[in-house]
Amino acid sequence: MLRPGGQAFFSTLNRTPAAFAAAIVGAEYLLRLLPQGTHDWSKFIRPSELARALRDAGLVVRDIRGLRYDPIMRRAWLVQDTSVNYLVHAGKPQ
Repeated sequence: MLRPGGQAFFSTLNRTPAAFAAAIVGAEYLLRLLPQGTHDWSKFIRPSELARALRDAGLVVRDIRGLRYDPIMRRAWLVQDTSVNYLVHAGKPQ
């Protein structure tokens, strides 16, 4: 559903023990930032899985970056580490 030359951005959680600890244990149970049960670890997707699905759909993966969030400062920034949260930029060729 993306026109030629269009850009798509995806933000999701990686299926890793670190993501389980941060998103489910940390955000839902310890810090109570989200209601318990918000996340389902089995539905988290690895960057390689998302990239493969995008390529299979005819898109070109342009960049994958990690996203770090500080709930105390309510601040997010891009990092190289994709073990918890990450963003993917993909585009449809002309």
